[in-house]
Amino acid sequence: MSVSVPHDTIDNCFRLMQNWDSNSKKEMIVRLLHSLEQKADSDFSDCFGAWQDDRTAEEIVEDIYANRRNSSDPESF
Repeated sequence: MSVSVPHDTIDNCFRLMQNWDSNSKKEMIVRLLHSLEQKADSDFSDCFGAWQDDRTAEEIVEDIYANRRNSSDPESF
């Protein structure tokens, strides 16, 4: 999944990297080039694992209902 980054964010990153030494800049260039060569087939959902639980669906729903807390008073921070 590709994420579009606003132009001002790119400018801010560039300003930050301007003071880097040459080796650090080259390393960043190499990493960016490698990221361009990678397949863009990955899906955002690949970042997460499958739900793993030994309980049945009914038991999960029962736990959710049992642990609900209804209150009209907002919690203080």
